[in-house]
Amino acid sequence: MQSNHPLPVDPDRLQAIAQKWGTPTYVYMESMIRERCRMLKTLFPDLPVSWLYAVKANDNPHVIRIIAGEGLGFDTVSYEEVLLCLRLDTDPRDIFYTENNMTDAEMHGAARQGVVLNIGSLGRLKAFCSAYPGSECSIRIKPDISDGHHAKVDTGNQDSKFGIRMDLIAQAVAIARDHGVRIRGIHAHIGSGIQEPENLLAEIEVLLKSSSLLEDLAFINFGGGIPIPYRANETPFDLQRFAQLASGRLRDFLSTVGKPVTFFFEPGRWIVGPAGLLLTQVNTVKDQGRKKFIGTDTGFNHLLRPALYDAYHEVVSITAREAKSTQTYHVAGNICESGDMLGLDRSLPESKPGDYLAILDAGAYGMTMASQYNRRALPAEVLITSDGYHKTIRSRKSPEETVDDFLRETGLAANQVGEVS
Repeated sequence: MQSNHPLPVDPDRLQAIAQKWGTPTYVYMESMIRERCRMLKTLFPDLPVSWLYAVKANDNPHVIRIIAGEGLGFDTVSYEEVLLCLRLDTDPRDIFYTENNMTDAEMHGAARQGVVLNIGSLGRLKAFCSAYPGSECSIRIKPDISDGHHAKVDTGNQDSKFGIRMDLIAQAVAIARDHGVRIRGIHAHIGSGIQEPENLLAEIEVLLKSSSLLEDLAFINFGGGIPIPYRANETPFDLQRFAQLASGRLRDFLSTVGKPVTFFFEPGRWIVGPAGLLLTQVNTVKDQGRKKFIGTDTGFNHLLRPALYDAYHEVVSITAREAKSTQTYHVAGNICESGDMLGLDRSLPESKPGDYLAILDAGAYGMTMASQYNRRALPAEVLITSDGYHKTIRSRKSPEETVDDFLRETGLAANQVGEVS
């Protein structure tokens, strides 16, 4: 039997989308995105808590507009992400820009736009304070707390490249004070796909205590990185329990700090991850002796997580789901790399070329990490709207368009290098 991980969309509808728009295609569910946004907003009903959506998880403008419509702000990590949110009419005050090895040009651009600039090094803080005396900013600290679904996304450990060391917070405050800059916020982020809620609670404690050094404190951003269950047998992160445990400490803090303070959380993949999947078609079924392979028309150029993080995504057949016999397959991509595997040893209905597969929980860190490696086109993106319609929110380019665009971008028009017949 194939996985009992539930499909978030009726398989007949997915097959209709695949047949109409082709594959590979990312499919997102608007109703689920909205539902999950609203669920977050109910967790701290009596506390000044706001949520910041991580644009890097899924930056399709239609998705961003849906989330903005639910009243969330945006966690951005590049000036390009800042500009994208601004172009979509986001209030600059709702954009939190956490810099990472920022250039001077990016700093000046962000400062001109009036977004909240979150600074993670003393060198950048000095540059900002020198350029903008009398202004305000936030600082990111390194809490020396470790978590995340993979070592490559553990951002708060002792050796992390992110954030200002805790023993240097007082020095950061002194730098700002010397230039009349007010440090209005403090932030930390311990990892993506947090495994242990206790670590997030410990980070909250670190930030609450460290905030006492900031005389101009207006907000604390606790980061987040809330995980989702990628396997059918995984237990979802207990958000209600976490909110109950955190609420008491936040309430106590507000009662003692003596001034209004806003709290922010960054849910990361939690909003859009389960609300998206990647449709792909089987091109090849191959018996290699010890292993049987299903070859698809997508690969790690479209969904990098399995290759980069050894991440697991359920793979479900939406065509052969009624087949009585099953086989164990490696699900392989069409990229010329041995590591281009989307799923290993998966029990699936006996498959044939032309069948459609759905790779689940791909709404976050799918399209935003995609590339045109092997010069292949990016997938299409389709939104299933809340009222049940299918809407193309990004078209797939043909092979000809892909190559011609590349030639134009490199300064060579197709007719300059010869047409291919």
